[in-house]
Amino acid sequence: MKKQRKAERAKKEAEEKNEESSSSGISKSGKRHVKPVDPYPFGEKLLKTEYPLSEATKYLKLLQKNSPDSLETHLLSFEVNMRKQKILLAFQAVKQLLRLDAENPDSHRCLIKFFHKLGSMPAPLTDAEKLVWGVLEAECPSISQLQEKTLSEANKVFLGKHEESLMHIVAVAEMLYTLEQTKKLEAVKLIEDSCNKVMPMNGAFGPVLAWKLKDCIAVHKLLEKVLIDQDAALSKYNSPHKLMLTRNLTLTPLTTNEINYCCLFRKYFSKNINGIEIMIYC
Repeated sequence: MKKQRKAERAKKEAEEKNEESSSSGISKSGKRHVKPVDPYPFGEKLLKTEYPLSEATKYLKLLQKNSPDSLETHLLSFEVNMRKQKILLAFQAVKQLLRLDAENPDSHRCLIKFFHKLGSMPAPLTDAEKLVWGVLEAECPSISQLQEKTLSEANKVFLGKHEESLMHIVAVAEMLYTLEQTKKLEAVKLIEDSCNKVMPMNGAFGPVLAWKLKDCIAVHKLLEKVLIDQDAALSKYNSPHKLMLTRNLTLTPLTTNEINYCCLFRKYFSKNINGIEIMIYC
């Protein structure tokens, strides 16, 4: 019995010594562990990959295995497979997005983009192409958002359900432009005229509007990069404004980028700093 206790005590002491040596970065041989230095901390090597879609597919498979119920997984699947012309896999991603959150703006984007692409594809010629089309023709009627509706009509219905949400309106505007390039001005106006909810605030600045700073950044990028309307993105809202960041009457300066994006809309915004919601207005 005593020998057993002695052996257990010796084992415990040995484990404690191993833990101490591991925490100090020293191995059993007395050599110090050196943490390898990442030569590409900002991912430059990954950006310069020769086969980006192949690399993206590797990460996609990991996400599909470990995060099958994440919206982001199926958004990535949709984008990768559309670029690879894997129509059935892209359609599967759309169905997963609708299953997880049919009312999400990105789910709506993928739905409209997919069927718009499908409508512009040539008639199938090979047996493989005919097989793909046969599957799609059998599956498409199950998409309730498009039953007895054109894509433009489905886009309008989606707008009617989310007319008080900035990001839903932006998704509708982008799809309006995707479906009909001639409606660029209408799409831009839809964004500019978007309404905003008012959040009650018992402070010196009165009611506060609820747009998020990250949403405004996304809108700015859409206007600048997709709709390519520099006037809407910059000029119209480029006059200087007095900006303040309030947190319990404490004023904190904004970064240059935040000031630029706040000036874009002349509205109130909120920013989360260390878990505290900060109200920004101009």
